[in-house]
Amino acid sequence: MGVYHLMGLGRSPGVVIGPITYLAHRYQRWSVADQGFFARSGEVRQRAAGQKVGDIEALVLFTTREVLRGQVTSYPYIDNPGGRKTGGPQCEGGSMRKILRDLLRQEWPAICTDRRSGTVFWCEVDRRDIRITYRRIVQVIAALAGAGGQGKEIWINLTGGNNVINAALMLAAALSGDVARIYYVQAEDEVAEKCVRFTAEDGYWVELPVMPLSFDLLQRAIIDLLEAHGPLSLRDLHSRLQSEYWHLSQELTSKETLRRVYLAPLWKGGIVIEAQPEVYALGPQWELIRPYQEELEEARSHRRTIQELSEAEEWIEQEEIVF
Repeated sequence: MGVYHLMGLGRSPGVVIGPITYLAHRYQRWSVADQGFFARSGEVRQRAAGQKVGDIEALVLFTTREVLRGQVTSYPYIDNPGGRKTGGPQCEGGSMRKILRDLLRQEWPAICTDRRSGTVFWCEVDRRDIRITYRRIVQVIAALAGAGGQGKEIWINLTGGNNVINAALMLAAALSGDVARIYYVQAEDEVAEKCVRFTAEDGYWVELPVMPLSFDLLQRAIIDLLEAHGPLSLRDLHSRLQSEYWHLSQELTSKETLRRVYLAPLWKGGIVIEAQPEVYALGPQWELIRPYQEELEEARSHRRTIQELSEAEEWIEQEEIVF
């Protein structure tokens, strides 16, 4: 099982090709440090057998209609050798899709084990509307997370696109709990920024923590009860959980357990407030989160694969890049 890389795309082809060449370099070298870098990827049986893991199965690129149609062309770039920022020609900008196709045919095979092609999903988003952008991103994440027994391994790249796209990617990762890694890549200077491949290892790859906002089933039950019935005392909340959600409440041996283990984290996050002593209500943070949580739950309810999603929706297009 390979990795699905989700990322925003603006006018720089290097935001896609740079990380691929960096990962391919480490994948091919496969030193002890490189093995550690990829150690969380793949399946247990692959790692136990000493097989390489972390190869790229697909790219999911979120960008604008203008970029997809070639109405906005890419920036000029330097066609540098991997690991260096000198020695490559300056290339004119052009159709982003054509430039990426050509470059991906060159670079992807180095990190694509036993495949003769790679899949790209081109996703149109609105770079000025975070709700539309987020809705489409969570549809993709839900489709990937629900595939097969364990779902697909998802990495998110925050290098390209604009703030709306990257904020939506971060929020989707936090709420879904389905993203394995978040990263961005950075260039050492202005020349390196124009290079299409990575220019140096040191300081290039920046890993970010995945900060979960996802709720477990019992926490979601607490939120549902407070939405349905308004403020509830600790006693009433404990009683309702045990009677209406008894299958989730086996560990609620006391009201104090409910308060300390389940309500305290929600209170710290502003999801619930203590309206009066031992009386709980939904807090202002839930009003911010709720529409995004509902979008995620709606996306999960469809139970579609990403291939089915691309067949059903006009904003996502699947393309095979033959090597």
